[in-house]
Amino acid sequence: MCRYRMGNPKRKSRFICLKCLNINEVGDGIQRANQREKGHVKDLHCISCGCVTKNIEVRHCDWLEEIKDKAEKLHIRYYGKVGC
Repeated sequence: MCRYRMGNPKRKSRFICLKCLNINEVGDGIQRANQREKGHVKDLHCISCGCVTKNIEVRHCDWLEEIKDKAEKLHIRYYGKVGC
């Protein structure tokens, strides 16, 4: 039997909400056995916004600043220039 049943805790993913551009606390800490592609977008519930929003994944091997820049571009694509 493997040691990490639900993925390796050192390789957990974090998510940035594309609506409010904050780190999403609900999706924080999802452990993946296999990596998704860079810039993976998924729907998660955001505590800051109070609704289901699009979120971009920040893998353990990604630069946070690079993903934040990409999140700002995707924010305009999904939500326009209107804030949360």
